[in-house]
Amino acid sequence: MTIHGRFRTCALAGAGALAAASLACSFSYSSGSLSDSVESSSESSSSSSPESNASKYRQDVASYTQAWVVSGGSENAYFGGIADLAQKRGITDWESDDDTWRGIGRGLGRAKIDKVQLGVYEKNWAGGDPERVNLMRKGFDEVR
Repeated sequence: MTIHGRFRTCALAGAGALAAASLACSFSYSSGSLSDSVESSSESSSSSSPESNASKYRQDVASYTQAWVVSGGSENAYFGGIADLAQKRGITDWESDDDTWRGIGRGLGRAKIDKVQLGVYEKNWAGGDPERVNLMRKGFDEVR
């Protein structure tokens, strides 16, 4: 079962409680509109620097993740937004792409979560995959 499918069938009380606890106000964005604004923001700011597609994608994922942690929403919508960002950058298997997981870690670090919260996201989102956890931690540590 893919990560996206697992989120459709599992209730992630830990991540849900984290998102609820971190919200000062309630706010609703569709994954499409949030990922569209992240992607277009990345395009406009990167026009003066020749970054690789992978680097741009990682930046998109980080910005999107940070925005999602701050605003909240469902994990299904979150991962749908990640899939949209990957598609726009020509990435066909985002779940296996190292830049996805490193970008997620960077976004979590920018959102100023603590190590305990990071552990909850690692457990729930990386699904016990040690490589994904390592990439999330690497991204997290890059911005801390």
